[in-house]
Amino acid sequence: MKRATSCTGALALFLLSPLAQGQAAPMTPAMQPELPPLVVTGTRTPTDTFRAPLIIDVIGRDDPALSTASRVEDILADQPGLHVAGQGRRNGQTLSLRGFDRSGVLVRLDGVRQDIDTGHIGNFFVDPALLREVQIARGALSSLYGSNAMGGVVSFETVDAEDLLRPGETRGARLSLRGATASDELGATLTLFGRRDTAAGPVDGLLAIGRSESGDIRRAGGQTTPEDASLNSLLAKGGWRLSDDHRLFANWQHYRENAEQPPNPQSLTVENDALRDRDTTSDNVQLGHRWSPAAVTQLDTRVTLSRQEVEEPAAERTLQRLGVQSDGYHRLEHGWLSQTLAFGAEASRATQRPGGTASGFPDADIDSTAFYLDDTLTVGRYLDDGGVGEFDLGLGARHDHYRAEDNEGRESDESRLSPRLRLAWRPSDDLMFYSGYAEAFRAPTLSELYADERHFGGFCMGPFVCVPDNFWVPNPDLKPETSKSWESGLAWRFGDWGLRASYFDTRAEDFIDTVVDIFAGTTQDVNVNRAQLWGYDARLDWSPSGAPVTAFVGLAEVSGRDRDSGEPLGSLTPLEALTGLDYHLAHPNLVLGWRGRFAQSFNEQASDDETLPGYGLHDLQLAWQFTPMLSASLKLRNVADKEWYRPDGSLGDGRSLLANVSLQW
Repeated sequence: MKRATSCTGALALFLLSPLAQGQAAPMTPAMQPELPPLVVTGTRTPTDTFRAPLIIDVIGRDDPALSTASRVEDILADQPGLHVAGQGRRNGQTLSLRGFDRSGVLVRLDGVRQDIDTGHIGNFFVDPALLREVQIARGALSSLYGSNAMGGVVSFETVDAEDLLRPGETRGARLSLRGATASDELGATLTLFGRRDTAAGPVDGLLAIGRSESGDIRRAGGQTTPEDASLNSLLAKGGWRLSDDHRLFANWQHYRENAEQPPNPQSLTVENDALRDRDTTSDNVQLGHRWSPAAVTQLDTRVTLSRQEVEEPAAERTLQRLGVQSDGYHRLEHGWLSQTLAFGAEASRATQRPGGTASGFPDADIDSTAFYLDDTLTVGRYLDDGGVGEFDLGLGARHDHYRAEDNEGRESDESRLSPRLRLAWRPSDDLMFYSGYAEAFRAPTLSELYADERHFGGFCMGPFVCVPDNFWVPNPDLKPETSKSWESGLAWRFGDWGLRASYFDTRAEDFIDTVVDIFAGTTQDVNVNRAQLWGYDARLDWSPSGAPVTAFVGLAEVSGRDRDSGEPLGSLTPLEALTGLDYHLAHPNLVLGWRGRFAQSFNEQASDDETLPGYGLHDLQLAWQFTPMLSASLKLRNVADKEWYRPDGSLGDGRSLLANVSLQW
């Protein structure tokens, strides 16, 4: 496989050397861009993550995990309890969280769901160089997001002009150069951005163009898996503020990867060098309006078009989704009682179109409509103010309806109501206890409902034992998976310390499983299992005032069983820990960090008899703001190149140096 090459390294040295030789100036607060309030994925309202009644992790663009990332695995691999399946290939990435696999974890890109179902190929495609933030919200969240949000929601948000403009600036440009040794990857992203006041109101815009090339991927222990890929990405965003209350916005995110890789991009090895040319294209387009008459009120309405296409020499798969959605929040004060509302509605039509010999991807459509309302009532006074504490009572529900039909007229028509109830008590501003109940679901995919092509060819196991060709059998009566979850936790800030922890217990019904009858020559998706999943998440942070050191520990564990047979079930997680220590030097704005990733031994999900060893991995990272114009991030993953495995049995990432150098002017 070829090694990726690029002339951007020489360009970087030419541009950056005179700047790096100058004296590094400290980054003052006036130089930092003003960021909008954080709208928390788990509540759909702007709030402090400490006050949210669930476990939320936020990864910003200044974190080396995001700024150096070349694929989603680099961003999320450090999150305890969240796993990225595959062998490092971008189009083989799928997520599992809290015992649910790719179908039970909702992925959103700028608010648009990413859920193409193409067998072993991943269900989302994004260039990390275009992201400003990633939020991971854990728990049953169908009351806000509908189908797939059973284990949680992962939201990717792309960068815009306001994120890059410093106070007083009206325009700028940013050149980012990145590389990763484990995949022989080199890439560059050029971003142009600006803001201008006009007679009709302020306008802003951003254009980012990225290109990268990569080769074979090195996994843990030195093993390699074949790959030869090039990625082209584009992000175009713009906004026009008609008045203080109204803003129009539009964006287009484009992703195109050309790769030579195994037929199954999640496989490590390939027999007889049987590689396949595969082009993966994803486009997400939005036109929207934001109405914000007050700081406590906002309504976003947008029309969205999402299209994913996977092309191979003899097969093609295309999913297109056209939708309209409106989401908002509003806060009311009633004297002794305050009320926070989150509300919205959406409608979409998704179409699947196969081409050539594409299998397991039927020609079918699905129409979906939904509306939701979530109301949080807050009452009381803290103990220090003479009260009994502050109480939050949250009540919410979402109604989803979908109607699917394939090209032969087979229909599936279902409705689901997903309620949510939660109660929180804050005796002080630094302590909160919460508990809640939520129901969630995920609708069957069009492939699970209607696939009827050949699954695999027949073969002989011996001179007298042969099996016929195997064909998918449609099941339009397939029911949605459902779950009922209880979750309780606390959040506590004491001095320089902060603690968040939760315990959850989930009862799931009608798991969708694929049953293969080799001798009958059939494969069909059916509802078979009743499951119980339970576990916990915990985060402990230490930020001593006046000291240049910060530290944290994160823990997660998920256990599960089939409630009928008692056998282990689900995408389970052994006891995992992520620890970190950062040393901050104010001059010259340098942050040195260490990350430790640890896990107990565990049984491989695909085999109850095989026990995979636990592991202890160590990463080193650096973030350096040389000057207001020049910054760099480095991350050395798996320093000892230790061999380790994810719960699904796939080999983890190996030693790799990831680097990013950015020049902004």
